[in-house]
Amino acid sequence: MTPQILIIVGALAGVLILLGLVYMLSGSEKPGSARLSHGPRQVAPAGMRETVKISKQKRRELHKVMTERILRPLSAVMKVRGVARSKLVERLVVAGIRKRGAVEVFLGAKVAMALAFPAATAAFMLWHAKTGGNEANPRNMILFCACATVAGLMLPNIWLTRKAKARIEKIRFALPDALDLLVVCIESGLALDAALVRLAREIQSSGPELSEELTLMNLEVSAGKPREECLRNLGLRSGVEEAKALAARIIQATKFGTNLAHSLRIHAESLRQKRRQEAEERAAKTTVKLLFPLVFFIFPAIFVVILGPAIVNIGKVGLG
Repeated sequence: MTPQILIIVGALAGVLILLGLVYMLSGSEKPGSARLSHGPRQVAPAGMRETVKISKQKRRELHKVMTERILRPLSAVMKVRGVARSKLVERLVVAGIRKRGAVEVFLGAKVAMALAFPAATAAFMLWHAKTGGNEANPRNMILFCACATVAGLMLPNIWLTRKAKARIEKIRFALPDALDLLVVCIESGLALDAALVRLAREIQSSGPELSEELTLMNLEVSAGKPREECLRNLGLRSGVEEAKALAARIIQATKFGTNLAHSLRIHAESLRQKRRQEAEERAAKTTVKLLFPLVFFIFPAIFVVILGPAIVNIGKVGLG
């Protein structure tokens, strides 16, 4: 086989690996949501249940094959240990990726992209040179392949950062309304643990990310962990500073015997006011952000429409 064919085969293999990684990481389930939901269950038809069972089984088999045969050897190349590995686990947890072997999947994705991108770049440059009847410049090929390798190493980190930020924003947006519902549950006579269970069930549609975090916290409480530790873990898992402040407020209220509903109402109002101030700040920045599109895209078109006919008439008069 020629080097060109080997490079193309390597690029195709890398693309298939990346598609498998995206398929595996996109199908995250909310742990414990089925165990804590006490509402009426909708029974699906037998054929649909069998189809869902087969698809889940195929996904597990694909996950096992990708993790054991491909990703673990690739992730061993990175050699992430100790503090760096713990930080990566924390970032994955904040992004909502808590599957077993998620670290190996992520590191394997970085290595796969670092191998697939330069292979695809080299294959494209060879194909382009061959169709043009020229020879590929080795210096340009090395330069572009190096840039593609750096891009393959950086893109998973960028994707993980954006995913974590988007999840944090969703939790922050759902937190004030969830606190209002928690205040209603507590004032109606429910205990704090029962109110948190009811809250996790009621906000599954409006705030699924926050519902997932509350569900995990309720599972920890039901497993026998101290409530204070579970509340602190909620703030650490979510990565939201407001959730950490909420955990501290609940711990202080239960420890000192203050009115929990009143404290939560004040906290919800402060969160809502902070969210309003952030919206006003973003609205104030809009005028500055619109300046560049106006100058570079809209004003030239306006000048062409307004001054174009005048320039044409001036040219005709000058020629006449």
